Amino acid sequence: MNTRQRGLTLIELMVALAIFAVLGVLSYRALAEVSTSRTRLEDGFERWRSIGRAMQRIDADLLQLVAPAASASTAANMQASPALLLTRAASGGAELQLLRLDEARGIRRVGYRLVDGRLDWLRWSGRDAVGEPIVEPLLANVRNVRWRFLTGGNRVDAWPPGERRHTLPDAVILELELPDHGTLTRFIALR
Repeated sequence: MNTRQRGLTLIELMVALAIFAVLGVLSYRALAEVSTSRTRLEDGFERWRSIGRAMQRIDADLLQLVAPAASASTAANMQASPALLLTRAASGGAELQLLRLDEARGIRRVGYRLVDGRLDWLRWSGRDAVGEPIVEPLLANVRNVRWRFLTGGNRVDAWPPGERRHTLPDAVILELELPDHGTLTRFIALR
């Protein structure tokens, strides 16, 4: 009565464990890649949403741009700051200031400034850039901002042009240079 018991040999058991280990590693790598891809996609979507919000804020301000009537006889009006002004900020970057019609406060000055890779939205309490503005971060991770203006079919890099302090351009061209998405160009027609 010599009956042999059937079972797994040690080699068969080790081969089965090795196959399960390989399948486990492959499954783990696949799940890790799915998780990483999802995180990258969510970060990309959030970045594009923040870019969209910044562009929407700039569009809203520029579309509500107002130029007070310039009267040569009014000395105070000639001394007033222009409706649209491109200057150099203390940080060295370009700063765009404009007069915007605010439903609650009437006409007030707002602006945009690039500081340390961040585009800020500036708001003053009145028409002139007197005192320190309220600064709100608008868009992070910005390499450069360029403002250009279309007037009479020509592109100009400075505003206001010469003595015409209260005129407005036909359009404003905004170029945002982003390290992760290249240069985005936006044309905002004012007329």
